[in-house]
Amino acid sequence: MAEPKKRKVKSECRKFQTRWESECFFKEFKGKCVCLICTETVAVMKEYNVRRHYETKHQAYASYTGAEREQKLKQRVALLRGQQQYFFRAQIVQEKAPIAAMRSPNSSQDMASLFQMETS
Repeated sequence: MAEPKKRKVKSECRKFQTRWESECFFKEFKGKCVCLICTETVAVMKEYNVRRHYETKHQAYASYTGAEREQKLKQRVALLRGQQQYFFRAQIVQEKAPIAAMRSPNSSQDMASLFQMETS
């Protein structure tokens, strides 16, 4: 007997729906569905999972409607971008620190001159 094929999430073409941003405060980031309120990710990009997360954990946000809801959405998106940029900038600083240390004018030339003064 042939074994039944296993379901593969990637083969089902599950994609982020832009309406989830305004309805459930979710945004796609690096191929994952991220909650703008608590920054948790949903395991599988399905409407049921997104809606279940929103309805169970963020019931207070259901009271926002219209312009107030759009304003909250913009605030949460800006906050998430700020957090992402903070960590991105920190990573860049870490990567460039060794290069800056090598280019420092106080590095090897100053050490060599100090060594010469002490031996003279």
